[in-house]
Amino acid sequence: MFNDAIERYLQQEQLNRFDLKAVFFDMDGVLYDSMGHHAASWTKAFTEAGIHFHEELAYLNEGRTGASTVLTAVKEAQNRTATDDEIQKIYRRKTEILHTMSRALPVEGMKNMLEQVKNAGLEIWIVTGSSHMRFIDNLKVDFPGLIDPTHVVTGKDVKHGKPHPEPYLMALEKSHLERQQAMVIENAPLGIQSAKAAGLFTVAINTGILDDDILTDNGCDLLFDDGIELAKNWKKLLHGLQIFSQ
Repeated sequence: MFNDAIERYLQQEQLNRFDLKAVFFDMDGVLYDSMGHHAASWTKAFTEAGIHFHEELAYLNEGRTGASTVLTAVKEAQNRTATDDEIQKIYRRKTEILHTMSRALPVEGMKNMLEQVKNAGLEIWIVTGSSHMRFIDNLKVDFPGLIDPTHVVTGKDVKHGKPHPEPYLMALEKSHLERQQAMVIENAPLGIQSAKAAGLFTVAINTGILDDDILTDNGCDLLFDDGIELAKNWKKLLHGLQIFSQ
């Protein structure tokens, strides 16, 4: 199954081989079980502002910058463009609510996954729509010795958030790698779209409330149930990628 997916990707991208050097990880929903927090805080902030929003929309829009999330939600709910003042107020309120919640825990299995990636001699990069830099401190605590703070692309580094390819293109640029030298671990439809638009082999884990079909329909090359299943199958997947590096 893994080899078929890899071969199909190489054919689609018109590449002859893989030369894996790095794995790009999304953060919310991949490294941290935080999407429930984000969904609840977005829903409360929009409701307080008189804008209809429900938690599933947070999962469907995961990966956007804060401003893009507000613009999209207001357009869908009220068919108008949010003002700059609205964008700032709603996003600020969402952040305030989020900070009152308990700190999200790592997704089960992902510390083991990161350890395996590092032990394989591959670089680890974080590509997130978040602009709150305090998450760097959390990464140091929860994944000690596994993540280089300079190997991060945040919402502040890009003009266009996911689903635009810029976040993952920026990761390629900062890592000095070509698309056949990296792969992506994502959990969200827009993140998958972003990675695929950047020409990257993309593995999804379904840690949220969306149906599997939504993730596969958005183009992921492989789908795992959760972080535990991904970590358990990593060696087989890596072996498949190495076969296609010959």
